Amino acid sequence: MKLFLLVYLLAIPGILLSQALPITLDGEFDDWEDASVLFDITQTDQSPDNLHVTRMWGANDDDFLFIRIEFDREITLLDNNPVILFLDTDNDITTGYDPDIIGAELQWEFGDRRGTFYNEGGSHWIRFHNIRLRTAPTVTSTDFEIALGRNALPDGSTSLFQSDTVNIRIRFDEQGNDAYASGTYIFDPEPVPAPDPIPLERMSDDDLRILAFNAWDDKVFEEEFTDQYYRILNTLQPDIIAFQEIWQHSAGETSERVADLYSLEELSQWYAVKEDAGNVTVSRFPIMDSWQILVWDDDEGWSDRHRLTVSLINMQEEYNTNLLFVNVHLRCCAGGEENRWKEITALTNFIDNAREPGGSLHIDEDTPIILAGDFNLVGSSEQLAAIEDDITDWDGRGIERVRARQTGKRMHYTWRNDNSGFSPGKLDYIFYTSSVLSLKNTYTLQVEEMSPEQRDKYGLHYGDTRVASDHLPHVADFSVKAATAIKDDTTIESFYLGKNYPNPFNARTTVTFSIPETSDVSIILHDLLGRNVDTLFDGRKVAGSYSIDFDASVLASGVYYYTMTAGDFIKTRKMILLQ
Repeated sequence: MKLFLLVYLLAIPGILLSQALPITLDGEFDDWEDASVLFDITQTDQSPDNLHVTRMWGANDDDFLFIRIEFDREITLLDNNPVILFLDTDNDITTGYDPDIIGAELQWEFGDRRGTFYNEGGSHWIRFHNIRLRTAPTVTSTDFEIALGRNALPDGSTSLFQSDTVNIRIRFDEQGNDAYASGTYIFDPEPVPAPDPIPLERMSDDDLRILAFNAWDDKVFEEEFTDQYYRILNTLQPDIIAFQEIWQHSAGETSERVADLYSLEELSQWYAVKEDAGNVTVSRFPIMDSWQILVWDDDEGWSDRHRLTVSLINMQEEYNTNLLFVNVHLRCCAGGEENRWKEITALTNFIDNAREPGGSLHIDEDTPIILAGDFNLVGSSEQLAAIEDDITDWDGRGIERVRARQTGKRMHYTWRNDNSGFSPGKLDYIFYTSSVLSLKNTYTLQVEEMSPEQRDKYGLHYGDTRVASDHLPHVADFSVKAATAIKDDTTIESFYLGKNYPNPFNARTTVTFSIPETSDVSIILHDLLGRNVDTLFDGRKVAGSYSIDFDASVLASGVYYYTMTAGDFIKTRKMILLQ
């Protein structure tokens, strides 16, 4: 009875509510404070067995109707739920679905990710892109914000919204007609200023720029997309790129492709590593070493079928520190929930172990740590919380998440494919240790939502990001706090010989090494039979980190080994030459 009375009161003319607000669809809800409350039964008794809406709000800007819905328990809005949204958009209950009862022009079934639009011509089956549907968060929650395009034409010709008054009803298909929430919203004609465009440049030339970019089945290598990737990379000019879905190409091929796409000569030298099936990390700084994080499987034991690649990147010359960089591509979709938990556990354990002496990897205290990539967080919100809370910063706090709005609009989604049944979602993330890194500029690049003036300014073309990938480039700039003080020689605690990059290589590769004290160092190259074929270095060096550019053009293709000797330290690694 209380529910019925509230719905009835909300429908009385004169107390209908409206509010124009600059809502940002990010799943954070801090901009809803002044929104109109359309429905509220938080103080009433509810059946513990069924899902209920406890509150609902409405707002609008010039482009979208926004609806915020709060449930009494956590659900996934994009899949496997009974929630159905009905909108009477012509303010005429005698038309549309269930006339004289609901009279809805739009019926949207969130659990099945599909809907029906009703007009005089009949009913039309629709997907999210027909109504410009956007939702947040992508993970489970009790609270969701929804956007529907005010200029949407669901059937290709008829406006979704045919009146300034919209009657909104939420129903649950498994609970019948008795369980629902309802309210009415009137569009507020007050203009909402467009968001200030985010500048694409660094705030400072010294800032470190990270790019997370799922390249969608090796599209970065396809000639028909060269122009798009050329414009994107030359506009963004990242220092380190976390590519995902590079299935068919090696690390060396990827670094060469990036070098070819760049128009700046000073960015012609790139280093790259590929330790798993699809992630390639490309860096303009030398990569000292790399590892694939193995994941424990109860049936298989330690498995290498997961996409987690760690790189130790030498940034000493510019920032007086190394960087631990993790390229992440967690398992996809609802079916990957169990695997994502295993991967997050393995990732957390690896970083914890990297802080402790004695393992195959040990990083100095206050070494910056960055995680970047396609995290595919579409299930339990506890997975996002586990990353933020269980992977700790050097000061004991949880690792920090980058929150990046799109360059030209108030949206935070990073994935969109209008040919998919799933609406746009937040899949790509960057996390960082804020004790040693300060976040400066950050954004998600969606060229299609930039103004023509902004596109012209940066030399971008409409459609660049839509054509290049179904993931949007996710950018974060950092100032490196370690750069404020020059480290002394004691910061290098042990001798070290890194893997050469690229490897395999064609003619040229780079070898890195570090020494904790002034030493006589030799690095000798020998073949499979143990014969010395070249000397990469032979001389005396003070404590520090070094790189050697090696030209092997006079050697035949094959497998070679290089051995570093410095005092009692001896280490051998393998390189593969492909002429």
